[in-house]
Amino acid sequence: MEIMTDATVTIIGWVGFIFCTTAYLLLNFKVLRFDGTRYQVLNVIGGLGLVISAFYFDDAPNLAANGLWVLIGLFGVFRYSKRLSRLRKSNRVMDAQ
Repeated sequence: MEIMTDATVTIIGWVGFIFCTTAYLLLNFKVLRFDGTRYQVLNVIGGLGLVISAFYFDDAPNLAANGLWVLIGLFGVFRYSKRLSRLRKSNRVMDAQ
């Protein structure tokens, strides 16, 4: 039994494209910041959709490019969420004083 059809994977790829493109568009309209978690999460979700599509259709260059895109996005999510956590801790200490 085949879990995914060509049509399903194509839709996943298009959704990934929409997420990545929307993130970039919102970044350029200054709705999102490059150092914000929302921008990075949109890129990770979009990149994953494109990776699934590239893997399914055996498109190695696209798989490599979008796999790297996802890793960079995950690094950004981790980095910026860690920074937010430190800021929140710092604010709690200042509020307690």
